[in-house]
Amino acid sequence: MICYFSGTGNSMWVAQTVSERFRDNRLTDMADAVVSSNNLNFSLTEDERLGFVFPVHSWGIPWIVRKFINRMTIDNYSNQLIYCILTCGDDSGLTNKMLLKLFRRKGWQCRHIYSVQMPNTYVVFPGFDADPAELEQKKTAEAVPTLEKIMAAIVSDSPIDCYLQKGQQFLKSRIIYPLFCRFAMSSKPFRTTDKCIGCGVCVKNCPTHNIRLENGRPVWANNCTQCLSCLHRCPQTAIEYGKESIGKGRYYYGKRKDSQQ
Repeated sequence: MICYFSGTGNSMWVAQTVSERFRDNRLTDMADAVVSSNNLNFSLTEDERLGFVFPVHSWGIPWIVRKFINRMTIDNYSNQLIYCILTCGDDSGLTNKMLLKLFRRKGWQCRHIYSVQMPNTYVVFPGFDADPAELEQKKTAEAVPTLEKIMAAIVSDSPIDCYLQKGQQFLKSRIIYPLFCRFAMSSKPFRTTDKCIGCGVCVKNCPTHNIRLENGRPVWANNCTQCLSCLHRCPQTAIEYGKESIGKGRYYYGKRKDSQQ
């Protein structure tokens, strides 16, 4: 069983690749499950692996993933192998320690937590932008052998060192991440420009079902997880986040739009 969350396609690519390699077609969209169901009870076969695949948000766990894990129950857990594969643009922070703490509370054991560097997608902070084309291609190319190495470690149940972590971990994950969760989750800054044609792509692709169309224009509710799927996947590049995203690049796995005003 693979539980995944993805906004701009990086983690979806990982989840699909792992699914094919492990021949595990039991894929659960964590965001959809949290929003659509009150019952997050699952069963595992005796030798079934349980995987979690999701992006790092501000050096921590996306709130929708945390909520899924907190509510998830496994009625026949007996130390089945649990693994986590995170995607990040640069640094995974202390997300691994956060996950281990969550799992301990559930009585679960996890020996495999890895991260794969993928193109950056967070464009709504000052100084943050989508990667230039050359770096984007380099990251996606290098992710393939990295993921192969990770999958081999999981299959053999032999943990390896494959976790992206740089300096100032306490500052990033213990100070900035809580501030991000408390103050940066608002969807109020989202807006559309005159390029919006009311196509509804943002509505269709919002993982938390947080967008609706009113009079042909998207309207955001208050259940945003800051995945930026709406902004990056808009075919008209008509969605902005206040002024911070203006002129910055748009990216979805396998697709790219250069920065434009």
